[in-house]
Amino acid sequence: MPSPKIIQFPLSELLVNEVTEEFNLQYGNKPEIVTLAPGRINIIGEHTDYNEGLAMPVAIDLWICTAISKYSKDYFSVFSINYRQSVKLLPNATNVFSEPWIKLVSSVINILKSEYGILGGGKIVIGGNIPIGCGLSSSTAFVISVTIAFCNLFKIRLRKRELAIICKKIENLALGLAHGLLDQYAIILSKKDQFMIIDFQDDSIKYLPLSLNGCLWIVINSRINRELSKSAYINRVKECRKGLEILNSWFNINSFRDIDNNMLLELEKGYNIPYKRLLHLLGENIRVKKMKVQLEKGNKKQIGKILQESHESLKTLYEVSCMEIDYIVKISESFDGWYGGRIIGGGFGGCSLHLIAENVIEKYGEYISKNLGKKYGVEPDLIQVLFPGGVS
Repeated sequence: MPSPKIIQFPLSELLVNEVTEEFNLQYGNKPEIVTLAPGRINIIGEHTDYNEGLAMPVAIDLWICTAISKYSKDYFSVFSINYRQSVKLLPNATNVFSEPWIKLVSSVINILKSEYGILGGGKIVIGGNIPIGCGLSSSTAFVISVTIAFCNLFKIRLRKRELAIICKKIENLALGLAHGLLDQYAIILSKKDQFMIIDFQDDSIKYLPLSLNGCLWIVINSRINRELSKSAYINRVKECRKGLEILNSWFNINSFRDIDNNMLLELEKGYNIPYKRLLHLLGENIRVKKMKVQLEKGNKKQIGKILQESHESLKTLYEVSCMEIDYIVKISESFDGWYGGRIIGGGFGGCSLHLIAENVIEKYGEYISKNLGKKYGVEPDLIQVLFPGGVS
C-alpha cells in the first residue's frame, strides 16, 4: 500500500528566506522589498464571478514571494527559482515570450511603467510553493506579488480594490483570458480564519468566521494537467452571455441575477447549452447562500452535501470536471469521516477540495492514494490548507 502524501508546506518565513538568499546569490546584495501573495481556494461559488453571482473564496497558506530592488541599468533582470531561469526585460521590448511566467512578469512591468510613467530598471527574484496550473490561483498570486513589489519599490500608491482591478487587467492581457475578480479579491482582501462572501453584482464583501472543530479542509492535487485552454474557458463565458442575450430579448432583463427558473425552461427548448450553463449559475448562487447558513450552524453533513451538489453541477451542467476527480469524489462517498468534496478552480483537472474529519486524515490519504494509483496510475498530493489572510 502506498504511503499517503499529506503535505503541510513550510511557513511563509522559510520561503521569504529562500527567495532573499537567492536574490543575494544572483545580485550580490539584499533586496529592498519582499512581498508575499497567497494562493486561494473557493469553498463554493464556481464560475460565478463573471456572471454577477455569489462566491465564497479564501486565501490559503501557499505563497508566491517576490524580492525586488532598483537597478542602475535601464532594464529589469528577473530570475525564477521554480524554473531556474533568468530573463532580461528591456524597456519598450516587443518580444513575444512563450513561457507564461515571463509573459506575466513582463506584463506587470510594462503596464505599470506605462500607466504611472516609471523610468529605470530593477532586479527581481520570484519563488513559490503553489502548485502550478491546478486551480489554486498560482498565476494570480504571481501577478499580485510582483505588482505589489513593483508598486512599493517605485512608490505607486494603490488601494486594495484598485490593486485587484489592475492585476486582473495584467493577467487577462498576458494570458488572453477573461477571468472575473474572484481570485484577486480573495488573495488581496482575505482575513485570517474567515471566509469571504462576495456578491459580484455590486462587489460587496462580507466575512464569515471559520469554526468547524474536528475537521480539516484538504486539497487533493490530482496531478492531472489542467488543460484549461483559452477556447474552453472563453466558450463558457460566451455561452453564459449568449443565454443572457436570448433571455433579455424575450423577457427584457438586464442582468444574470434577473433570471429565474421559468425563463430557463423557455431557454431549454431551443438552446440546451446556454440553458445548462445558466442552470448551474442559478443553482450555485443558491448553494452559496445555503453554505453560509450551514457554516454558521457548524453542520458538517450539510456542508458536505452542498459541496457534492456543486461538484455534480460542475460535472453535468457546466461540464468542467474530469474523470480522475469524478472518481476521487465517487470513492470518497463510502469513506467514513469524509463529509464532501468537489472540483475547484477553472476545471478540466487539477485540484479538488474536501472536508474531512481530523482523526481519519491519514487513513483517508492511504485510501485515496491506493485507489487512484490502482485505477489511473496517479499518485496525488493531499495538502492540508489553513487560512492566514491576504497579501503581506
